[in-house]
Amino acid sequence: MLGWLKKAPAIPRLPENMIAKMYRIFRIRTLIGIFVGYAGYYLVRNNFTLSTPFLKSEFGFTPSQLGMLSAALAVTYGISKFFMGNLADKAHTQRFIAVGLFMAGLVNLFFLSSASSFGLIFMMLIINGVFQGMGAPPCSIVLANWFSKKERGTYMGIWNSSHNIGGGIIAPIVGVSLGILGSAYWQSAIFVVPGIMAMVIAVFVWFCGKDTPQSVGLPPVDEYRNDYDDVERNPEGDKLSMKEILFKYVLKNKFIWFLCLSNVFVYFIRFGVLNWVPLYLTEVKGFTQSQYQLAFAIFEWAAIPSSLIVGWLSDKVFKGNRMPLCIISMAGVVLATLVYWQSTNVIIINIAISIIGCLIYVPQFLIGLSAIDFVPKFAVGTTVGMTGLFAYLFGNLTASALVGFIVESSGWNGCFLMLLASGVMAALFLTLIQIGRKKQLANAANQA
Repeated sequence: MLGWLKKAPAIPRLPENMIAKMYRIFRIRTLIGIFVGYAGYYLVRNNFTLSTPFLKSEFGFTPSQLGMLSAALAVTYGISKFFMGNLADKAHTQRFIAVGLFMAGLVNLFFLSSASSFGLIFMMLIINGVFQGMGAPPCSIVLANWFSKKERGTYMGIWNSSHNIGGGIIAPIVGVSLGILGSAYWQSAIFVVPGIMAMVIAVFVWFCGKDTPQSVGLPPVDEYRNDYDDVERNPEGDKLSMKEILFKYVLKNKFIWFLCLSNVFVYFIRFGVLNWVPLYLTEVKGFTQSQYQLAFAIFEWAAIPSSLIVGWLSDKVFKGNRMPLCIISMAGVVLATLVYWQSTNVIIINIAISIIGCLIYVPQFLIGLSAIDFVPKFAVGTTVGMTGLFAYLFGNLTASALVGFIVESSGWNGCFLMLLASGVMAALFLTLIQIGRKKQLANAANQA
């Protein structure tokens, strides 16, 4: 790894009378950095979905081709997220985030000259996916380093809403850009404008936050708040190799595997709905361009209050037990998906989409939070990368490529049956985690 991307070294500790003040300042700065930075990643990831109606009408792309293109980004992102997560455990987190975002924005500028070619778009999406993998894992590491367990749900809830700010604001940005530039310049509106915005945000992130508390002369957050995680502590953990971290602390943890499997089904529903909103609503429900863009934005924006509320509830009411809220949310997602499928009323469809968006991000968010809770801090990036690998390699891939082929061969009914089945399977694995963790913590308490 390049020297300027390596983890920042610890420096001598600040005087005691400065620690509380500097902690407040740097925690705010780091939270702002990862919030704005990760919202920027979504500007140059979700924008491709908004191009699908244009690609179909102007260049004749079929649903299966559009699904393959979405799958190219999903698979590459999932694989990259795993390897980049492993690297991020040894990296300067804020710089890692900034470099990935800048390069993803730069790649989007090249879509201007490649939008008519399936092969070129496929290649650009793969390259974009590689750099997209530099976003989520280091953000999770920042949260683990700067916020302790009893408050982490609240602050991760704030950060998690950046998904939806970025994912929701891209539709209005594209809509305004199309209004200014005209539909003839849709490539610039959908790819170039968000790409430039992402590059500007990346520069801001580079200078905004810090790496770890120790790198600015502060004590570790668990020591500062006297709030320690329920995991094995290893003072020499930072000296372990990436391979040792992966095999000892991630692959041998059965709860990480359960998180990975539940994440597959959660992501299948998330992208099985989101990726196909423009096409499904225009072809089946008769929505106009402005109506489907509104529905696309509603899906993302509806998750903002749920992320904030659920993060607080998981800390204050459920005392760090994340699974009950996940299971309740999945039940709501299944019911809302059924309404979305069967309804023909524009208002009810939008309400159903908002409920799906509001609730599907709850298990996604809390699974990511549990990935931080279940391992030592030095293994967070690898763990988040692994859950992301399963989510995108299996969940998003099937929601992108497989759904396209199913729609072509048997219509949309097969797609919705798979969405409903995925909701049930996600709830099953989340229940297994709840039962297993409760038993594990009870045994640990008895042995103490």
